[in-house]
Amino acid sequence: MHRLLAALAALPVLAAVPPSLRLGNSVNPVHYAVELTVTPGQPTFSGRVDMDIDIAEPQEVIWLNAVGLSVSKASIGSQPATVVPGNEQVVGFTTGASLKPGRTTLRVTYTGRVSKNSSAGIFQLDEDNRWYVYSQFEPTDARRAFPCFDEPGIKTPWDISLRVPRQMMALANSPQTSEADGGSGMKLVKFATTRPLPSYLVAIGVGPFEAVDLGKAGRKSTPLRIIVPYGKKAEAQYAAQAIPQLLTRLEDYFGIPYPYAKLDSLVMPISNFAMENVGLITYGESLLLSKPERDTINRRRGCAVVAAHEMAHQWFGDLVTTSWWDDIWLNEAFATWMESKIVSQWKPDWRLDAEDVDDRLGAMRIDSLVSARRIRQPIAGDDDIANAFDGITYQKGAAVIRMFENSVGSEVFRRGVQQYLKDNSDRGATSAQFLAAISKAAGRDVGPAFSTFLDQAGVPVLSVDLKCDEGRQPAVALTQKRYLPTGSPGGDARTWQIPVCIRYDVDGKTVSQCDMLSDPRSTMTLKEARACPAWIMANAGGNGYYRAVYSPQVLDKLSNASQLTLPEKLTLLGDLGPLVASGDTPVSGALLQAQRSATAPQRDIVEAAIGIAALAQPAYLEPDVLPNSRLYILSVFGQRALELGWVPSKGETEDNRLLRQELVPFVARGARVATLLEGARRLARAWLKDHAAVDPGMTQPVLSVAAIDNDGSYFDALVKALDNEKDSRTRRAILSALGSFNNPELANAGMELLLAGKYDARESFGPLLFGPLAYRETRGLPFEFVQNNLDALLSKLPREVGGDFAGDLPEVGRGFCDATSRNEVEAFFKDKVQTYTGGPRRLAGVLESIDICIAQHDRIAPNLIAFLRTFKM
Repeated sequence: MHRLLAALAALPVLAAVPPSLRLGNSVNPVHYAVELTVTPGQPTFSGRVDMDIDIAEPQEVIWLNAVGLSVSKASIGSQPATVVPGNEQVVGFTTGASLKPGRTTLRVTYTGRVSKNSSAGIFQLDEDNRWYVYSQFEPTDARRAFPCFDEPGIKTPWDISLRVPRQMMALANSPQTSEADGGSGMKLVKFATTRPLPSYLVAIGVGPFEAVDLGKAGRKSTPLRIIVPYGKKAEAQYAAQAIPQLLTRLEDYFGIPYPYAKLDSLVMPISNFAMENVGLITYGESLLLSKPERDTINRRRGCAVVAAHEMAHQWFGDLVTTSWWDDIWLNEAFATWMESKIVSQWKPDWRLDAEDVDDRLGAMRIDSLVSARRIRQPIAGDDDIANAFDGITYQKGAAVIRMFENSVGSEVFRRGVQQYLKDNSDRGATSAQFLAAISKAAGRDVGPAFSTFLDQAGVPVLSVDLKCDEGRQPAVALTQKRYLPTGSPGGDARTWQIPVCIRYDVDGKTVSQCDMLSDPRSTMTLKEARACPAWIMANAGGNGYYRAVYSPQVLDKLSNASQLTLPEKLTLLGDLGPLVASGDTPVSGALLQAQRSATAPQRDIVEAAIGIAALAQPAYLEPDVLPNSRLYILSVFGQRALELGWVPSKGETEDNRLLRQELVPFVARGARVATLLEGARRLARAWLKDHAAVDPGMTQPVLSVAAIDNDGSYFDALVKALDNEKDSRTRRAILSALGSFNNPELANAGMELLLAGKYDARESFGPLLFGPLAYRETRGLPFEFVQNNLDALLSKLPREVGGDFAGDLPEVGRGFCDATSRNEVEAFFKDKVQTYTGGPRRLAGVLESIDICIAQHDRIAPNLIAFLRTFKM
């Protein structure tokens, strides 16, 4: 018996069970030294990592994260180690004996794959027959580059060395310290030890780059460079102006000098994404570069906003990281909120507060679904990690931050942010620590109220009524509930602690008053009102993350108030569509408001009216009413669209240029105006011969609208143009056009291009597969295409946790609004999405949206049809 027990005790069965999600804290890294041998253009790389680790308790196996790595040699301390098979994400190492507590070194020599069709881990891109290598490790792809403890809260110093071809530039997070001969035409480049970093913020770059030296900026005279692909230095002019301006403003806000030794902005010839790697931020090419003569207003603004976002992360997200992925919202929401604040200081005439309203309204549309995730969503697996990088994290999180900043005061909030950074520098932190810092600065605990927005999904909606009883101080009666559109499966028994700010009129002047609404019903006495105010705005400044439903009398007065700010006007208009969906506003009233707003002088108001006018063409609209719908759009917007036309006028304002990009294609598509359609086709034909024939800002709208009712010769010409085009922004415009044909045969031909293997899925997948959803004639085709070509399509798509394109496939059901199609989508995807990272939640959202559309048809269609049939120009 004793022998049997001894034998069982010696078996490493339990110790060899790999962890499923997190590695645990019984072994912790304290330092990494990584040496990678990388040759751009080659399919593999080799590496060695020396990892100093602390063992807290006896271990039979040390588990590390690793994906796709082939280990050739390993040791722990002075003892050789063998590999213990784990799972798809984990590998173990053992010496065959129990490892005692204490510090030791784990060394692993290995090889890995350099991807050409994915941006996960170490990947490479080709531009002009030159290969460039980059890295993208967020969220969980550092494990594709080296075995490591690949969790966001584990921060250690790193020493990076790169062995690369002698003629190429090598880059990492910190400054280069030495360069030596590496043999066989290679050189060994070493970089300074970093401050403590989590694995996902480590970064490398290798290639025939060129450097644009921006000199030094900031409180520590930080060296700044833009690193570009060969021959692209002249295209960095605008970014070179913006980056130093943004750096100094960020330092001023945070009260902390830029925390790292250098800041390189590394350009990738790939679609729009950027990553806040410490000291080596990566940007998709069109975000940072443009030929000056082909630059556009939107491109320059996007450049500044994205750069501000990624640079803000160097403090908030890098210097202080999240302890675990459930708090990634804090990093991303903060940087989203900060990008607007910092760029507005530099360019106040851009009116980014209007963009903030649009972002908030967009987040609310997502958050209106019961299937929407919380801001601070518990992380139970890879699906939750993948879903965490969405509009709820970024835009809802930013809107909630903005609301509470407004509640406590901007300077108080800033002091709390600065304290949070000082307290947690070089460590991981949590939402609780952030809220504690804000609460300390504010002198009151904001955590409970803030958490009602973090820890439950959904949008509050406030019913607002003005009470002006004789002999009593004027007051506002408020009732809160959860916003739910008709057809939603959710219940409204949910409340928030809402910092409500109301603005109202007092003898021709405006007064703001804020209070915390904690109960389902409450009353705010208007302290400075001596008589009944002429109007009240229940979302002062458009800063509150809630919708407002006004009594008819209050709404009538508010709609005519001349003192509303632009964000307040946009908030009022932006709430109309959702309130139609919930039954709180008739669709006819909303469409009449769009008509009144369409002639406004402000571009943003007209664009908001365009958003409301989309109610005239819902997916459920009966075909015989479509001519009436087109007549409405033509009547309301046609004259202005025709006056603007496709071609900018000399000396016109930036607002007119930006409005043209939105209004003209909307009217051309929505009203099928022959003059505009033919104008787009004529310009597209000219553009195919000479790109200078079309204003750069109008290229994408012109090419896409020209596809409407067009033929195969135009499709073929676009494919030919795509094959010869190198500029990434222009390629996106062509791909968007290829996905914009309302001819079913040509829409299918566009989707077939995904299977040819000729085009990078990272730039072609979205426009080619989902573009046909925009048209009644083609909206069912993407689902049919996926049904018929699933295996072939999956073989072409990136499939990593941080970018599993398969998780987006259920979105092909978005075009449906009938029960039969809804059931077909569910039956096809319900089992398959279990293997698509992030797919189950995507499918749930699509099915819920179809159910809501069906219900909207039953409730709204009669009123809409009656309005459209009686509408006259």
